[in-house]
Amino acid sequence: SSGINAEYGGICEVFPADFVYLAPEPTAEALTRGIMETIERIDKGDVMSGWEMHKRVKEMYSWVDVTRRTEQVYKECLKPKKPLESRLELQWMRAPVAGVLFYICYSISYLVFVITSWLQPEETIEIVHSRYHDGTLEKGKPNCLGRR
Repeated sequence: SSGINAEYGGICEVFPADFVYLAPEPTAEALTRGIMETIERIDKGDVMSGWEMHKRVKEMYSWVDVTRRTEQVYKECLKPKKPLESRLELQWMRAPVAGVLFYICYSISYLVFVITSWLQPEETIEIVHSRYHDGTLEKGKPNCLGRR
């Protein structure tokens, strides 16, 4: 058993080199060459059997490890977010050029928000009520296309 894939998208970080053929570029010609080379290797008996591959995968990955890593991701997602000011400061310190540009973009966006909030306070914005009740259009009222 063998897989054919382009050398993009992280496959080479997930599977060992002898599990897949990595085409040098994501083109039909390169993938076709990969398929032909793999067929030749299968004919020569130069690839491991599906059972052998299964045993190796079973040794490389465990549900306990997958569960542990998944749990770490969820814990990271559940952590409280830092205040915006400290995130901006951290960005500024980590990437002097990009951080400054990010800080400037944020400042301009915030300034536009403050000005538009002053020009059109939230209390003065009319709320649009839905014409739908219980998921159906009221009888006799036009829909979005102006049809009744």
